[in-house]
Amino acid sequence: MKIRYRYWIAQILGWGLFTYLWNNIRTDGFGLRGDVFSDYDFYFHIANGVVCTHLLDVFIRWQKLERMRFGAVFTKLWLAVIGVSILMVVNLAIMAIWESGGWNAFISPVSKHNDLSPTTMMVIIFIIAVFLWHLLLWGWVAIYFALAQGRVKRQELESENRLKQAELDNLKTRLNPHFLFNSLSSIRSLIAENPERAQRAVGELAEVLRSAMLSEHQQLIRFDRELEVVKHYLAIEKIRFEERLQVAFNIGEGSDGQTIPPMLLQTLVENAIKHGISKRSAGGDIRISAACSGKHFVIQVDNTGRMENAASDEGFGINGTIRRLELLYGGEAKFYICNLENDTVRATVKIPAA
Repeated sequence: MKIRYRYWIAQILGWGLFTYLWNNIRTDGFGLRGDVFSDYDFYFHIANGVVCTHLLDVFIRWQKLERMRFGAVFTKLWLAVIGVSILMVVNLAIMAIWESGGWNAFISPVSKHNDLSPTTMMVIIFIIAVFLWHLLLWGWVAIYFALAQGRVKRQELESENRLKQAELDNLKTRLNPHFLFNSLSSIRSLIAENPERAQRAVGELAEVLRSAMLSEHQQLIRFDRELEVVKHYLAIEKIRFEERLQVAFNIGEGSDGQTIPPMLLQTLVENAIKHGISKRSAGGDIRISAACSGKHFVIQVDNTGRMENAASDEGFGINGTIRRLELLYGGEAKFYICNLENDTVRATVKIPAA
């Protein structure tokens, strides 16, 4: 409704301005006149332009031409412009005949000053008038298409953003149960072995869930908040693995203020424990590093072990991480996971620095 409202305002003002300027063209030059506003002919010309070009607008929207390439719809547009030009000239001719007092009075000045027959002269004048109005209407079409296709592109972009947002929300809702399942599995294994440690693990889980809920509706959070969640999660796993799990942090200066997607670091750490530490009877080490490197913020999670499968086989966590990075950063974010020489797996995320 808002777009249509602007359309009608633009139509009336545009044709009003054009008609006013046209009426101020004189044989002795250009001059502004105030008496045109009291002439009903002035308002007829405005109405003729508004109504006829609106018919062109109806045709364009009916055929959905504004959503197509201009070159692909040129023939249809040209025929429509010719048709509307003829209609406009016919309307103007009817008005001129009526103002002259009839057909004979209208053609009388033409027949007196030309050797051609009045009918032939009228046909020539009609063709010239249609051609001139046809050129004018192409200017209207050019402005119309520029605005309409700009609007279509904005609508497509908004639709794409809504789809991305919906997919991101879906990924987040899937990540939270995924993380919760892993945490509860760890706590369940402690209940029979050591109820006191299980109780401590539940407390740590409560802190993790509280932090997760605070960032539920955010697409990006500060790195230090995400790191706090990860530390609580690692505290749960530390209770489970005891000395079999060793954790080290190497956080570069300025990292705390960087922003990352929620659960990004959490997912990398979960993956390191699930596919690395938990599969080794002796356990292993996890090293979390983060630092700014040029225009990028780089996060690395190293864990003891060997990666036997490709990252695409590592389950939803890694696949979800890759997809979220694509949606949020496009080609500006990188994720890769590989084996290092010293029996270590390294997962690296590189995103634009804040």
